[in-house]
Amino acid sequence: MHVVALIMAGGAGERFGTKTPKQLTVLAGRPMLAWSAGVFARSTRVSWIVLVGPAAQERALRAVLTADADAKLHAFAAGGPTRQQSVSNGLAAVPDGTTHVLIHDAARPCVSETLCERVIDALAVSDAVVPVVPATDTLVQVRDSRVEIMVDRAAIAGVQTPQGFRHDLVMKAHREAKARGFESSDDGSLVLAMGAPVVTVPGERSNLKVTYKEDIGIAEAILQGRSIS
Repeated sequence: MHVVALIMAGGAGERFGTKTPKQLTVLAGRPMLAWSAGVFARSTRVSWIVLVGPAAQERALRAVLTADADAKLHAFAAGGPTRQQSVSNGLAAVPDGTTHVLIHDAARPCVSETLCERVIDALAVSDAVVPVVPATDTLVQVRDSRVEIMVDRAAIAGVQTPQGFRHDLVMKAHREAKARGFESSDDGSLVLAMGAPVVTVPGERSNLKVTYKEDIGIAEAILQGRSIS
């Protein structure tokens, strides 16, 4: 198995009150991107890293990588106008011989090596793997400020990254989605839309996505005590 990690380092920081690109925001003494890149760099089962982000930020993104992550960096791929196009650009940049890819959002800096291993282990028997956490809130479908449907949370889970795929399968899913004009911000949904099965593994509550200002303090609390060499 030849595994390459695609780290998606796009996104602005306006939602949590800063003009700094979100992936460069410092958390617990390290830029957000450095935390997740370090996890993939330390994994003996990840051969290479492909970093995907805005072309104008390439130098800044490369600069925050630790030495081990920089040594494992195979390529930088410029992002596109949508996340789907950005992932497609990243997939095209992986080295020859790649059999599997892990696609991870840099906005999830608290990803653990254990979770990465769990996804890779599942790829030994499945072609598409996504980590999930059970929903804890009651969910509703709302229209015009009125509740239309109460959703049974027992059948609902939240999807996280890294998501793992056989490389040729996810490439095909992106090609077919583009041909049909189907857009999604989730790669597992592209594979599912193609009719291929997607299996789940347990995610981690600590693997939160930093989206709002309030998330910064939570992420920093989780990252305290962790170190990057």
